[in-house]
Amino acid sequence: MVIGSDITPQILVQGLHHNVCGTLMTQNTIFGWILSGPIAEKISTFFTCVTESQNDSLNSLLRKFWEQEEVSTEKTLSEDDKRCEKLYRSTTIRQAEGCYMVKLPFKEGVPDKIALGHSRLGAQLQYLSIERSLEKRPELKHKYAEVLDEYLAMDHMAPTSSREVINEGKYFSFYLPHHAVLKPDSKTTKVRVVFNASKNSHSGNSLNDALPTGPVLQNDLMLIIQVCF
Repeated sequence: MVIGSDITPQILVQGLHHNVCGTLMTQNTIFGWILSGPIAEKISTFFTCVTESQNDSLNSLLRKFWEQEEVSTEKTLSEDDKRCEKLYRSTTIRQAEGCYMVKLPFKEGVPDKIALGHSRLGAQLQYLSIERSLEKRPELKHKYAEVLDEYLAMDHMAPTSSREVINEGKYFSFYLPHHAVLKPDSKTTKVRVVFNASKNSHSGNSLNDALPTGPVLQNDLMLIIQVCF
């Protein structure tokens, strides 16, 4: 190993012996002992041995450190997540026109433990409120109607019965209230219809309460964003 003289003070540690073999001096360093001084006899060979220090305790601590800091690539799924994934795999179908159809993954206990109540009246009252507001804004009313007509044309929604689905006193239907969201700066969709599945039914539970959230499908942004300083 050849090092510059500017590095020498950084590698020296305590330990110095004079008059080794008469003319040499030994100095301890972080790499081991070094010899310096004039040589009286001709040296034909020179050996340097380096051994690795076996420190199981240190190796174990380093291994644990890196294992704890290592980001796991495996996703841990809850029982609800597994049920959602299984349901989507077994029930998702593609119709002839290319649209996908899938069942809603209701939580275990619906409708016995998590019961929905009547929701039509609440949704109707919100609709009437929106209708009064749209009457004052003809342009918005026209755009809102265009969006809903598009949903009908694309079979994203269809006319249904005005009666709620009830069996043995349990509700198996839910009316989704909706409202408009305006984005004047948007180049594509300036008016968007938002359906509110968090609106409570008469039982105090909403449609969202009866459905699991499902697993997170996107990668964690903190793991893929590189911060530069």
